[in-house]
Amino acid sequence: MKLAGAVALVTGGNTGIGAATVRRLAADGARVAVGYVEQPEAARALADELSAGQPCTAVHCDVTDASSIASAVAGVASELGPVTSLVNNAGLLIRAPFLETDDDVTSRTTEVILHGAARCARAVIPGMISAGGGAIVNLASELVNLGGTQHAPYVAAKAGVVGLTRALAAEFGPEGIRVNAVAPGPTRTRMLSDDELTPAFLAGIPLRRIGEPEDTANAVAFLLSAEADWITGQVVGVNGGLVMAG
Repeated sequence: MKLAGAVALVTGGNTGIGAATVRRLAADGARVAVGYVEQPEAARALADELSAGQPCTAVHCDVTDASSIASAVAGVASELGPVTSLVNNAGLLIRAPFLETDDDVTSRTTEVILHGAARCARAVIPGMISAGGGAIVNLASELVNLGGTQHAPYVAAKAGVVGLTRALAAEFGPEGIRVNAVAPGPTRTRMLSDDELTPAFLAGIPLRRIGEPEDTANAVAFLLSAEADWITGQVVGVNGGLVMAG
């Protein structure tokens, strides 16, 4: 199994891409912690379901609170072992025209997406250094390349995640820690509204379908595995060909 022996913490792991990632990492042999803020029942149910195959747990992990993250990381270490793989998936999308947003919307979005990813990385990297290495995957977005109306704070925060990914990859590569990002295109989650899925929209995607959470989960699992041992500081687009960047 590609991730046998790994201990993974997935923030926002009880719904959408996060839940699909938890399932894929567990299937690949990792011991997985389902990080959650809301819907604890869903997180615990997912952990209980997967525990039949591999040890799995659910941990409260509010990425806007460093003490909550520290407690989560300590809880994972106690139940499953020290975190060797981190998936920064927790997100927040507030749709609004830019001129109707304010500093509060920008701050709330950035706190979860960018500062949350940085806080979680800061919490697990010392343990990874002690262990001789580890891997982090941050969830970015193809909207960083495309822009997008009524998404300005979200796009800006995700652009920051891309910068953070590259900075951490450069700084901690010598410690054996790989840091990459996955940038999903339009994916079937609660963040994608049904009225966006018009025939014209789908016609603009070369593979003629939107993504499923499992598509992104597959890329995350690859980047955490030993098969990606010489890949760091990269942004992997999972978008059906919607974005083609050289």
